[in-house]
Amino acid sequence: MNTLFEIIKWIFFFLTVVVGIVLLRGSVIFGPEYQLLIKQILMPGYLVFCGTMFWYIVARIQLGYEEDHPHQNKIYARSFIFGVVLGVILAVGYMFI
Repeated sequence: MNTLFEIIKWIFFFLTVVVGIVLLRGSVIFGPEYQLLIKQILMPGYLVFCGTMFWYIVARIQLGYEEDHPHQNKIYARSFIFGVVLGVILAVGYMFI
């Protein structure tokens, strides 16, 4: 589960840069009509990653500095599920607001 979170963390970092570029200079790079389409596709996926990363931080706080916590996989699995649910709620809220 730790490997999954490491992969998700790097995807999140990459998407943060891409979303920043699209939000700041998207109309210059892609044109105004494509920028709206990219925002409608990219932002909901990014918000799912935001929810997952938020709960990853909560899981790391729960685990503390211990590398071999007896309930590590259980805590990671619970935080992953809560993170995806939070991300889907954020994405649905973004699409309908």
